[in-house]
Amino acid sequence: MDAAKRLEEAAANAKRAEGQGDAGLAAAEWRRYRLIKDATRDPDELLSEGVGISQIAVELASQSR
Repeated sequence: MDAAKRLEEAAANAKRAEGQGDAGLAAAEWRRYRLIKDATRDPDELLSEGVGISQIAVELASQSR
């Protein structure tokens, strides 16, 4: 199954779970959606984004001291 089909399926499952009031399953399906989406991204872009988030976390941690 290709990534577009898996994304569509995960989104449909998440929306169905939300409609049924199952927040836990909806959250799991949205996480699955995001993982599938991220798997198609450029690895260097993901690494750069992670480094940026880490830098922000360090700055926030140093401000709370």
